[in-house]
Amino acid sequence: MEHLLDGTNSQIVGGFGFEKPNKGKTDDWLTPFALLQRLGTFDLDPCGCPGMPWPTASATYFLPEHDGLTEPWHGRVWCNPPYGSNVGDWARRMAEHQNGIMLIFARTDTATWQRDVFPFADATLLLDGRVHFYRVSGERGKSGTAPSALLAYGQTNVDALRNAGMAGAFFGKAEILRGIKASQF
Repeated sequence: MEHLLDGTNSQIVGGFGFEKPNKGKTDDWLTPFALLQRLGTFDLDPCGCPGMPWPTASATYFLPEHDGLTEPWHGRVWCNPPYGSNVGDWARRMAEHQNGIMLIFARTDTATWQRDVFPFADATLLLDGRVHFYRVSGERGKSGTAPSALLAYGQTNVDALRNAGMAGAFFGKAEILRGIKASQF
Protein backbone atom coordinates (compact mmCIF):
# COMPACT_ATOMS: atom_id res chain seq x y z
CA MET A 1 0.00 0.00 0.00
CA GLU A 2 1.36 3.41 -0.93
CA HIS A 3 1.31 6.37 1.41
CA LEU A 4 1.86 10.07 1.23
CA LEU A 5 2.82 12.30 4.13
CA ASP A 6 0.79 15.47 4.31
CA GLY A 7 2.44 18.92 4.55
CA THR A 8 2.85 18.63 8.33
CA ASN A 9 4.50 15.22 8.10
CA SER A 10 2.13 14.04 10.80
CA GLN A 11 -0.44 12.02 8.92
CA ILE A 12 -0.12 9.18 6.43
CA VAL A 13 -2.67 9.36 3.63
CA GLY A 14 -3.37 6.55 1.15
CA GLY A 15 -4.44 6.67 -2.51
CA PHE A 16 -3.84 9.82 -4.48
CA GLY A 17 -3.15 11.93 -1.44
CA PHE A 18 -5.14 14.70 0.12
CA GLU A 19 -8.67 14.17 -1.13
CA LYS A 20 -11.36 12.43 0.89
CA PRO A 21 -12.49 9.09 -0.55
CA ASN A 22 -15.70 9.48 -2.53
CA LYS A 23 -18.21 6.84 -1.55
CA GLY A 24 -21.20 6.90 -3.85
CA LYS A 25 -23.69 4.32 -5.08
CA THR A 26 -20.95 2.42 -6.90
CA ASP A 27 -17.18 2.17 -7.26
CA ASP A 28 -17.58 0.85 -10.82
CA TRP A 29 -16.83 3.58 -13.35
CA LEU A 30 -15.99 2.66 -16.94
CA THR A 31 -13.71 4.29 -19.49
CA PRO A 32 -15.66 5.88 -22.35
CA PHE A 33 -15.78 3.52 -25.33
CA ALA A 34 -14.79 6.35 -27.71
CA LEU A 35 -11.58 6.92 -25.73
CA LEU A 36 -10.70 3.23 -25.86
CA GLN A 37 -11.31 3.08 -29.62
CA ARG A 38 -8.68 5.77 -30.20
CA LEU A 39 -6.01 3.65 -28.48
CA GLY A 40 -6.42 0.42 -30.48
CA THR A 41 -7.12 -3.11 -29.30
CA PHE A 42 -5.97 -4.58 -26.03
CA ASP A 43 -5.34 -8.20 -25.06
CA LEU A 44 -6.16 -7.89 -21.34
CA ASP A 45 -8.08 -5.66 -18.96
CA PRO A 46 -7.15 -6.75 -15.41
CA CYS A 47 -9.71 -4.36 -13.83
CA GLY A 48 -13.04 -5.27 -15.39
CA CYS A 49 -16.50 -4.65 -13.94
CA PRO A 50 -19.10 -7.42 -14.26
CA GLY A 51 -21.82 -6.43 -16.72
CA MET A 52 -19.69 -3.99 -18.72
CA PRO A 53 -21.68 -2.81 -21.78
CA TRP A 54 -18.62 -2.70 -24.09
CA PRO A 55 -15.43 -4.72 -24.28
CA THR A 56 -12.16 -3.15 -23.19
CA ALA A 57 -9.94 -6.08 -24.22
CA SER A 58 -10.12 -9.61 -25.61
CA ALA A 59 -9.73 -11.00 -22.07
CA THR A 60 -10.92 -9.37 -18.85
CA TYR A 61 -10.48 -10.24 -15.18
CA PHE A 62 -13.47 -9.62 -12.93
CA LEU A 63 -13.45 -9.48 -9.12
CA PRO A 64 -13.97 -11.47 -6.96
CA GLU A 65 -13.25 -14.51 -9.17
CA HIS A 66 -10.01 -13.03 -10.51
CA ASP A 67 -7.77 -10.48 -8.82
CA GLY A 68 -6.10 -8.56 -11.63
CA LEU A 69 -3.19 -7.62 -9.40
CA THR A 70 -2.22 -11.23 -8.77
CA GLU A 71 -3.36 -13.05 -11.94
CA PRO A 72 -0.89 -13.40 -14.85
CA TRP A 73 -0.83 -10.60 -17.42
CA HIS A 74 -0.31 -11.13 -21.13
CA GLY A 75 -0.03 -9.03 -24.27
CA ARG A 76 -1.10 -5.41 -24.49
CA VAL A 77 -2.87 -4.37 -21.27
CA TRP A 78 -5.55 -1.71 -20.72
CA CYS A 79 -5.63 -0.64 -17.06
CA ASN A 80 -8.21 1.73 -15.56
CA PRO A 81 -7.66 0.64 -11.95
CA PRO A 82 -9.82 1.20 -8.91
CA TYR A 83 -8.91 4.69 -7.65
CA GLY A 84 -8.49 3.60 -4.05
CA SER A 85 -5.56 3.31 -1.70
CA ASN A 86 -3.79 0.68 -3.83
CA VAL A 87 -3.50 2.62 -7.11
CA GLY A 88 0.28 2.54 -6.64
CA ASP A 89 0.16 -1.28 -6.73
CA TRP A 90 -1.48 -1.10 -10.17
CA ALA A 91 1.11 1.41 -11.39
CA ARG A 92 3.94 -0.86 -10.22
CA ARG A 93 2.33 -3.85 -11.95
CA MET A 94 2.09 -1.87 -15.22
CA ALA A 95 5.75 -0.89 -14.85
CA GLU A 96 6.70 -4.55 -14.39
CA HIS A 97 4.63 -5.67 -17.39
CA GLN A 98 5.92 -2.88 -19.69
CA ASN A 99 3.21 -3.28 -22.36
CA GLY A 100 0.04 -1.26 -22.04
CA ILE A 101 -1.77 1.97 -21.30
CA MET A 102 -3.06 3.05 -17.91
CA LEU A 103 -5.65 5.72 -17.05
CA ILE A 104 -5.37 7.39 -13.64
CA PHE A 105 -6.04 10.74 -12.00
CA ALA A 106 -3.37 13.33 -12.77
CA ARG A 107 -2.42 13.89 -9.13
CA THR A 108 1.21 14.45 -10.04
CA ASP A 109 2.21 15.69 -6.59
CA THR A 110 1.37 12.42 -4.84
CA ALA A 111 3.66 9.59 -3.78
CA THR A 112 2.05 7.33 -6.39
CA TRP A 113 3.17 9.62 -9.19
CA GLN A 114 6.55 10.49 -7.71
CA ARG A 115 7.49 6.91 -6.80
CA ASP A 116 5.43 4.62 -9.06
CA VAL A 117 4.57 6.55 -12.24
CA PHE A 118 7.18 9.12 -13.26
CA PRO A 119 10.22 6.82 -12.98
CA PHE A 120 8.61 4.05 -15.07
CA ALA A 121 6.02 5.33 -17.59
CA ASP A 122 7.54 5.72 -21.05
CA ALA A 123 5.15 8.55 -21.93
CA THR A 124 2.35 10.55 -20.34
CA LEU A 125 -0.60 12.39 -21.84
CA LEU A 126 -2.16 14.90 -19.45
CA LEU A 127 -5.61 15.13 -21.00
CA ASP A 128 -7.15 18.49 -21.90
CA GLY A 129 -10.52 18.45 -20.13
CA ARG A 130 -11.93 15.87 -17.78
CA VAL A 131 -12.97 12.33 -18.65
CA HIS A 132 -16.66 11.62 -18.12
CA PHE A 133 -16.72 8.03 -16.89
CA TYR A 134 -19.69 5.73 -17.42
CA ARG A 135 -21.75 3.56 -15.13
CA VAL A 136 -21.96 -0.17 -15.79
CA SER A 137 -25.48 0.49 -17.12
CA GLY A 138 -23.91 2.49 -19.96
CA GLU A 139 -25.13 5.82 -18.55
CA ARG A 140 -22.62 8.67 -18.79
CA GLY A 141 -21.58 10.16 -15.43
CA LYS A 142 -22.54 13.76 -14.73
CA SER A 143 -19.01 15.16 -14.65
CA GLY A 144 -15.36 14.26 -14.45
CA THR A 145 -14.23 14.58 -10.85
CA ALA A 146 -10.54 15.29 -11.46
CA PRO A 147 -8.02 15.67 -14.28
CA SER A 148 -6.85 12.39 -15.80
CA ALA A 149 -3.70 11.14 -17.46
CA LEU A 150 -2.92 8.30 -19.81
CA LEU A 151 0.37 6.50 -19.20
CA ALA A 152 2.13 4.47 -21.89
CA TYR A 153 4.45 1.54 -21.20
CA GLY A 154 6.47 0.26 -24.17
CA GLN A 155 7.17 1.98 -27.50
CA THR A 156 4.08 0.61 -29.28
CA ASN A 157 1.92 2.22 -26.60
CA VAL A 158 3.89 5.49 -26.70
CA ASP A 159 3.15 5.65 -30.43
CA ALA A 160 -0.52 4.77 -29.91
CA LEU A 161 -0.89 7.49 -27.29
CA ARG A 162 0.89 10.11 -29.40
CA ASN A 163 -1.21 9.29 -32.47
CA ALA A 164 -4.60 8.87 -30.75
CA GLY A 165 -5.73 12.39 -31.66
CA MET A 166 -6.53 13.37 -28.07
CA ALA A 167 -5.79 16.91 -26.89
CA GLY A 168 -3.42 17.41 -24.01
CA ALA A 169 0.19 17.74 -22.95
CA PHE A 170 2.23 14.78 -24.20
CA PHE A 171 5.71 14.10 -22.90
CA GLY A 172 8.13 11.20 -22.94
CA LYS A 173 9.96 9.58 -20.07
CA ALA A 174 10.19 11.96 -17.12
CA GLU A 175 13.51 12.93 -15.66
CA ILE A 176 13.28 12.81 -11.88
CA LEU A 177 15.10 15.61 -10.08
CA ARG A 178 15.88 15.09 -6.39
CA GLY A 179 16.16 17.98 -4.00
CA ILE A 180 14.03 20.22 -1.80
CA LYS A 181 10.28 19.60 -2.08
CA ALA A 182 8.02 22.57 -2.86
CA SER A 183 6.18 22.01 0.44
CA GLN A 184 9.38 22.92 2.28
CA PHE A 185 9.49 26.49 0.95
